[in-house]
Amino acid sequence: MKKIILLGITILFLAACEAVFVEDISNSYVRLTAPANNASVKTGTISFLWEEVNEANNYQLQIATPSFINASQVVLDTTISLNTFAHKLDAGEYEWRVKAKNSDYETAFEMHVLTVTDSDIANAEAELLLPADNEITNVVSQKLTWLSVADATEYRVQIYSPDIQGTLVKDVIVSETEYIHEFSDGEFTWQVRPQSETQNGKYTSRKITVDSQKPNTPENTAPENNHTQTGTTIDFSWTRTDIAGTAELDSIYVFTDVNLTQLSFKAEGINKTYKKEDLEANTYYWYIKAFDKANNESENSTTFLVTVN
Repeated sequence: MKKIILLGITILFLAACEAVFVEDISNSYVRLTAPANNASVKTGTISFLWEEVNEANNYQLQIATPSFINASQVVLDTTISLNTFAHKLDAGEYEWRVKAKNSDYETAFEMHVLTVTDSDIANAEAELLLPADNEITNVVSQKLTWLSVADATEYRVQIYSPDIQGTLVKDVIVSETEYIHEFSDGEFTWQVRPQSETQNGKYTSRKITVDSQKPNTPENTAPENNHTQTGTTIDFSWTRTDIAGTAELDSIYVFTDVNLTQLSFKAEGINKTYKKEDLEANTYYWYIKAFDKANNESENSTTFLVTVN
């Protein structure tokens, strides 16, 4: 019986010893990964990374400027469980160091030197992508896009009507390389400037014309409907009131069948007239359709017929 009791006490003692055993990591080494020693990086949020240490529960990260020996400021002193940490730094000289810790032991600090410089975008320009310069469109909702600029943290987008000496329509700052704007009809200039927290780049600009209104429907005037003639020349004419917007033009469509499937010819009218010579004897069906430079189209005019004997 005494042997059994003694054996039980021994087992409990060994279990207790095992439960309180902590790995001595004091001779372990924290390998700093990034930023590399003596690295130079731009201002902003910087990611600090190091390799994990076996049996470490957490890590102490410290950052001082310009150095720990001559520190004017310890800008960070934090303990974390992960092997990475992000922190925002201004321009300047820094040292950063990390040591691993568990409940009973800790490693020595490992240290790197770091230089943080201002982002230099004073002369940077954003390369504009879409819409193309001098775009003429009937689509009012436009996605303005451009290429990203190194070291830029945001972009200022401005829209003027009709140019930068005119009325400021929109002035907005975005973090992406695109901006969607609902235009009204008219002529506009849009421009983009890359920016950082400390500097502004230069504007680049493009022009765009928006015309969402379709032209008025033309009205045929001559020859009158059901006209019959013996001459082989026809002077076509029509009326249509132009509307404000992009330049408008008229096209005449002439068919030889009532179903308008057999196209005899089509042409662009000049000053709302068109002369066609040397027509063969036949019955012709014709209508006018108006277009503008923004690709808007009017309704077809009423179809007239004319007979050449």
